[in-house]
Amino acid sequence: MNVDKLNNDHGILSLKLAAEQFDKSVSPRTLIHRLGLQKGQACELDICRCADWIGLKARIEKVELSRLDTLPMPALTQINGLYCVMLSCNAQTVELQHPVTLDMITMSNEEWAEHSHQHVILLAEKQLTKAATEFGFSWFIPSIIKHMKQAKSVLLISLFIQLIALVTPLVFENVIDKVLVSRSLSSLQVLAFALMALALFEPIFSFLRSWLFSNLACKLNSELNSRLYRHLLALPMSFYNQRQTGQITARVREMDQVRQFLSGSALTMILDFLFIFIFIAVLFAYAPKLTWLVLGSLVVYFLFWLSVGPTLRSRVNKHFECSADNSAFLNQAITGVETIKTSAIEAGFIKEWQTSLAHQLKAGLKARITSIWAQQGISFIQKITAALLLWWGVKLVMSGDLTAGELVAFNMLAGQVTQPILRLAQVWQDFQHTLISLNRIGDILSEPTEVGSAGLVSNPKVQGQISFKQVRFRYHSDAPEVLSNLSFDIKAGEFIGITGSSGSGKSTVTKLLQRLYNPNSGEVYVDGLDLAIADPVELRRNMSIVLQDSHLFSGTVAENIKQCCPQASQEQLLYAAQLAGAHQFIEELAQGYDTQVGERGSNLSGGQKQRIALARALITNPKILVLDEATSALDYESEAAIISRLPEITKDRTVISIAHRLNTINQCDRIFVVEKGQLVESGNHQQLIKEQQKYARLWVSQVG
Repeated sequence: MNVDKLNNDHGILSLKLAAEQFDKSVSPRTLIHRLGLQKGQACELDICRCADWIGLKARIEKVELSRLDTLPMPALTQINGLYCVMLSCNAQTVELQHPVTLDMITMSNEEWAEHSHQHVILLAEKQLTKAATEFGFSWFIPSIIKHMKQAKSVLLISLFIQLIALVTPLVFENVIDKVLVSRSLSSLQVLAFALMALALFEPIFSFLRSWLFSNLACKLNSELNSRLYRHLLALPMSFYNQRQTGQITARVREMDQVRQFLSGSALTMILDFLFIFIFIAVLFAYAPKLTWLVLGSLVVYFLFWLSVGPTLRSRVNKHFECSADNSAFLNQAITGVETIKTSAIEAGFIKEWQTSLAHQLKAGLKARITSIWAQQGISFIQKITAALLLWWGVKLVMSGDLTAGELVAFNMLAGQVTQPILRLAQVWQDFQHTLISLNRIGDILSEPTEVGSAGLVSNPKVQGQISFKQVRFRYHSDAPEVLSNLSFDIKAGEFIGITGSSGSGKSTVTKLLQRLYNPNSGEVYVDGLDLAIADPVELRRNMSIVLQDSHLFSGTVAENIKQCCPQASQEQLLYAAQLAGAHQFIEELAQGYDTQVGERGSNLSGGQKQRIALARALITNPKILVLDEATSALDYESEAAIISRLPEITKDRTVISIAHRLNTINQCDRIFVVEKGQLVESGNHQQLIKEQQKYARLWVSQVG
């Protein structure tokens, strides 16, 4: 981490100072890393996000001087663009603390207002309740409240639209009952002018409401998907191991359905229902008997929905499950297309795809037929109601209980009651889809994350001492035990090799060390800190790992090497590449370090990808380096070049190298032999050869 960058970020440092008064341990480096900041300081929203991660609630407010002395302390404020901690204030003065020098600053309230523009970030302890931790519609409330001002504008415009809808039938009633009967042309001109004014304003207001709706939907989409993505990346590895990639992506896409419902159908439905009661009251004023007929039709609509809803929801759910399975199969086929082609098994995959697609289409057809049947049932009830209203209304006109104009106005107003109910049929279907979507998204958002919990201990200055104490672990309750009472100690700066048969638990050791998983029993310590209470983000920033099949991301070679350290200088980039034995082949590429690696590094060979991954691990200068079969994809010449650099690679850091090729670990200070999750041998190369056990037999079989 660039030290100057850290020192200049007064916002993060001020948050650290303020958090200490809530007994929160904060690592500014970790927060800056999680924010992904490369240039500039953290903004107000960044600081609020950081506060949320460490267990505090944060709210940005503009404060009037008259209530300055009532603010809860501590708070954060900007003085001439730089953040400070506001420790106390009274009717005359404000007490501040500089986050870097820790100097105390006292200024008058008027001076503070002039230099801060009266903006503060208020902080409070976050109280986690059951309701706050469970996922449901309540999860969306903060985002909706945040944009409540825009929602209020929509409500106001909708009020004008509904008033137009209320006035229009009254104008028609007067045209029929007064103009036609009395043949008053002067009244006709006034009423015609009124109708033209209404015709002009209604589309204007409708356009404004649609524009605000679209703008609101865009903002909600951005915020909700951002929250979902952050949560997704914070989930533990166990979540991903239990689900296929296609199923996860299908669930993420369901956020669009929820967002559309909340920003469109749901809000529209609320607005319609607010005005339905006004229209019903007006209907009663016209013709109570006809109004009861309208209300009776609403009851029929409701009973019909109750009968159709469960079936529709069940079939929509089935369609989603088939779609998710189909998406997962397609993703699997695309990812393994090389294996499919080289094995000449295209026909089998095509047949399986057609079967999966048929199930999806069949489920979709059933859901669609149920939806159509529901719509037609609603339409039938609507037509029967209209016929009854016309028959009964004409009888009332003929008996003198109702005028012709009042009948026309009544029918228009009844439409303002029944049309929202008819739209509710579609909204109800959308709601069924949304409930399914919520259930699917809940599969992600109800999962507890591994980061962001308040109270985790940070250890920013890792030395590299590692201890496993009676560790037992299995990947899930039904799986066999992978580690069984495994215990060992590694001193800071040691070079440790781990070998053993496939499935013996070697790689699992590194996953527990990174806290990708927690042991079922026993403890794992780094520098004496139990990883069960350690901040996993800070822990992983102090270690790097190179896997047997390390993943490269689309972008240039330089971007991939600097992935974990974007602010690294050109000298650091070149040094890491040289140390990993990658500099020479990178220079021979068409565009050198600016060469595009392709998706998953498809433009590079396996050995080239592995050396770039090693350079990416070394550029952060980690105190703990884990090499998990890191040289398995290298040719012997490249492997020998890296082995020759091991003294420099292992200097001043703890290195754990997992390997089947014993020539890559025979220089280690100690070598652990693991079998069936237990440590069966330990010592340096010469000691293990003398013992004539498992390691010695492996060495003879490989070297001779």
